Amino acid sequence: MKLGILTSFDKYQKYYIRSCEELGIEYEVIDIIGPDWLEQIKKSTCDGFLCRPPSKFHERNTMFDERLYIINKILNRPIYPSYNELLIYENKRVTSYWLDLFDFPKPDTFIFYRKRDFKNFIEEYNDFPIVIKSNTGSTSKGVRIVKSKRKAKQIANKAFGLFEPKLARGYTSIKTGKIIPFTSLGSREKHFIIVQKFEKIKWEWRVIKIDDSYFSHKKLLSGDFASGSLKKEFGKAPDKLFFMVKDICEKGGFYSMDVDIFETEDGRFLVNELQSLFGQYSEDILTIEGKPGRMVFENDKFQFEEGHFTQHKSCKLRVEHFIKILKEKRTKNEN
Repeated sequence: MKLGILTSFDKYQKYYIRSCEELGIEYEVIDIIGPDWLEQIKKSTCDGFLCRPPSKFHERNTMFDERLYIINKILNRPIYPSYNELLIYENKRVTSYWLDLFDFPKPDTFIFYRKRDFKNFIEEYNDFPIVIKSNTGSTSKGVRIVKSKRKAKQIANKAFGLFEPKLARGYTSIKTGKIIPFTSLGSREKHFIIVQKFEKIKWEWRVIKIDDSYFSHKKLLSGDFASGSLKKEFGKAPDKLFFMVKDICEKGGFYSMDVDIFETEDGRFLVNELQSLFGQYSEDILTIEGKPGRMVFENDKFQFEEGHFTQHKSCKLRVEHFIKILKEKRTKNEN
């Protein structure tokens, strides 16, 4: 078995490399970002490809979507995570459509592609503040709480253009610069606006499923946001959230999925994001009473199993799962 490891802009492929080496799996690195990416793929003898699309810049994310479509849907080469879950990754529009389609609870979300539709919405909507989000962008950097109709209209003029779309400068709330923050011009998005109802939350649960392993921890608030706060509390999420994530992954056929879930002040659970790949800042994601481990679903209930399962930013677990999928596919074809 030989795996192809696709390059990424943030050199994330190093975690896949370490995982393959530790597991004794043959691999080759393929530069999917370079101009000769297709020739490399066509010449490759790999059984499948490990992917890590970017979380910054819409154009880069679109490039991965396009090239992975060719690899997986046209050439029929296996990829991990699956194409369907990577299409959702860092795409808040598709995430919203998907959650609506399968009727999972989420904050009310409105997506506008015409300025007049957005202006009509703002004129009639009185439940301020509202949340305006970028389509691409990790943590809460692309999220802005807008407290007035006047400010919302200013954002619309940037996103859609003051007089016509050709004059649209684009809009982003993302800042860059460590000493003097300034607008990240390269992050501007245009010709659409994503609006979400503002929900008062206690915290946000991160619940993850990779293969048959489940993990969770709580993301605590820093100001108005939990996402990107880096403040977390280890512990087991309520069982109903594990069942929700299990249902999401089964309906989507997802291999590796992080579901970020708001717990509101009035006790509701609302899906905020679906991320096939996610930031991991500690070796272990789930710790209960000081013991690292995972949750597994056995005998119709979730049970804790102690151990270390998320090494190399969970890439080792993904590699093991991909090998398992490829072996099952090979056995099926042989029969």
